[in-house]
Amino acid sequence: MEKLFSNIEHEILNEIKNIKYTGIEYDSRKIKKGNIFLAVEGFQVDGHKYIESAIKNGAEMIIVSKKVEIINPEIAYIKVKDTRKLMGKITSNFYNWPQKNLKIVGITGTNGKTTTTYLLEEILEKAARFGTIEYKIGDEIIEAPNTTPESMDIVKMCKKAVEKNLKYLIMEVSSHALELGRVDMLDFDIAMFTNLTQDHLDFHENMDNYFGAKIKLFDKLKDKKNGVVNIDDEWGNKIIEKYGEVKTYSMKKGDIVGEIITYTNHNMKVKIKYAKKEYEFITPLMGKFNLYNIMNAFGGAIELGIKPEEIVSKLENSKKVPGRFETINEGQNYMVVVDYAHTDDGLKNILEALVELKNNKIITIFGAGGDRDITKRPKMAKVAAKYSDFVIATSDNPRTENPELILKDVENGLKESGISKNRYEVIVAREEAIEYGISLAKKDDIVLIAGKGHETYQIIGKEKIHFDDREIARKNIKMAKDKGGVE
Repeated sequence: MEKLFSNIEHEILNEIKNIKYTGIEYDSRKIKKGNIFLAVEGFQVDGHKYIESAIKNGAEMIIVSKKVEIINPEIAYIKVKDTRKLMGKITSNFYNWPQKNLKIVGITGTNGKTTTTYLLEEILEKAARFGTIEYKIGDEIIEAPNTTPESMDIVKMCKKAVEKNLKYLIMEVSSHALELGRVDMLDFDIAMFTNLTQDHLDFHENMDNYFGAKIKLFDKLKDKKNGVVNIDDEWGNKIIEKYGEVKTYSMKKGDIVGEIITYTNHNMKVKIKYAKKEYEFITPLMGKFNLYNIMNAFGGAIELGIKPEEIVSKLENSKKVPGRFETINEGQNYMVVVDYAHTDDGLKNILEALVELKNNKIITIFGAGGDRDITKRPKMAKVAAKYSDFVIATSDNPRTENPELILKDVENGLKESGISKNRYEVIVAREEAIEYGISLAKKDDIVLIAGKGHETYQIIGKEKIHFDDREIARKNIKMAKDKGGVE
């Protein structure tokens, strides 16, 4: 017990000595004989209500953050100030701080985190990767309920990574995770910043708070010089003002400078300037926003001591990221692209890249999530109207909001943009919207299906139903071909 609560203020409510504990959990359903149950007060569920269930499942110690009735005097009860905030530290004490055996790279920002983690994983090879799409530890894939896992899960997965002889942990670090203390028990070897645009203001309330959460990552650096920052972003320059000597990347002037040389329909040729040398290579990743991701990954790898020539070799052979500029090819004579873009900036990035490839019309299908920042809905609509020839507004994950009311906010943005009524359609059902968008496609058109990307579900009310934009797109492309609608 002494080791478990090392450097943690605690109160012993009921002490039981000489117990060998077998594991630690915050979910009572996962408790096994000899486990410790950490009762966490969440936003929707209070773990203190499940103490009895945890004891029935075999818990031998209960850790709480408020006074509770001791329903079994043969069980140890310990009270700490905040189980959520201290969960990472308690778990680390239990498992002997496995994260200290890994080099940890944290990537924060609004857009580009996921792609950067994939690129770094390819460069570094012996790396675990945690992020929006999945948590990957060697050949093991774990479903990702959050962009950044809960602190207890991070520690447990670090233990697995060490057992598998991995050397690195590359992780997306969300503003929620930084604000809620999910990474408090980690010290980062590298901190990387992509950009900051409006998102999550339902949680942070304003951009200053959002930025304040993001830069907490840089406070957690072992060496404050080991940061990599996009200085073409105004918020990136604020990081430079505060932290000074970090590595910078830019399309204009910085330690790492990138340039797009040429595009094709399938790749782009880029140039990276670093340390008075130039590196030209072809990448399957498309668009200016992906050049920023490439520069970011390049900078992170440099900070970890990888040679530039080796980095470029890996970047040339990089794979596309699921749901990020993912093209759906069923032999049709038009392009269909599925992308995760769910902010106005993300939508602008992907559409600007598609404008570069445009030979005919761009048809954009997008929606906005429910129970989230409503002010970005009209902004996304205006971006879609600006860069598209035809826009279809539809549902994303409406959650507990009325989808029709969400789409009224979106349509208001379309109207404010000045787009004519014959250039847009509002279709509540997402599958119908995708079917309609593909039915409109002619030779050399581009159909963009934005907002959900890699997601294989749609959240309607509080229910998750299976829904994959890529599956729906493939089905409708084939249907169009069967009807003779495609050459």
